[in-house]
Amino acid sequence: MFNLTSFDDIAEITGGIEITNPCMVERIRRAADGLNRHEIAARLADAITDAADAAHTRRWQEQAYGQASPDAIVDQEYHDDLVLAWTLVAAENQPMNLASLFAHDGSVH
Repeated sequence: MFNLTSFDDIAEITGGIEITNPCMVERIRRAADGLNRHEIAARLADAITDAADAAHTRRWQEQAYGQASPDAIVDQEYHDDLVLAWTLVAAENQPMNLASLFAHDGSVH
């Protein structure tokens, strides 16, 4: 899985997915064309869950058998790329800047 230290890391990682897997990014962009931002966020959440499941499967196989199967390795890599692609698309379709989340003063009014 990914270990991000700041929101600045997201831009570097998601920018890389356009270089390493442009076909997936275009496919996700086409799929997102008819979705609103809440539906895109739900797809991103699903992708994150699937990536976590794939990572857990790979880690379990590594612990149980000493190495993960090729299918588990490819599965994890695919789901990690899917998360990056959906993150990129979500960022492109999100009217709010992620940095503005920290600008909130804590009031509830």
